[in-house]
Amino acid sequence: MSLNLHLLRLFAAVARTGSFSRAADLLHISQPAISKGVRDFELQVGCRLLDRTPKGVRPTREGAALARHAETLFAAERAAEDELQALRNLDSGSLRIGASTTIATYMVPEYL
Repeated sequence: MSLNLHLLRLFAAVARTGSFSRAADLLHISQPAISKGVRDFELQVGCRLLDRTPKGVRPTREGAALARHAETLFAAERAAEDELQALRNLDSGSLRIGASTTIATYMVPEYL
């Protein structure tokens, strides 16, 4: 089985917020789109992931397990994005400078 990451993101937002409408606000999409996405995702994985109640939703046992993995996955995604951004902005990493002996001795040190 291959999970659709977009649908996993929708499901994780609903599981985290306990509400389709709050998840929709968080992700800046419509509530019906969230509902359809979660329904499609439940069909894809072959089991119910959320218990719907008048007071909101809560993950089933399977949904709670999947939500934990989803949060770990998306945390790793954010960490990778942050690291790439830092490398692009030279916030981290290394820069190698080459200079002749005279330049390296007298001029380069004041810039380091």
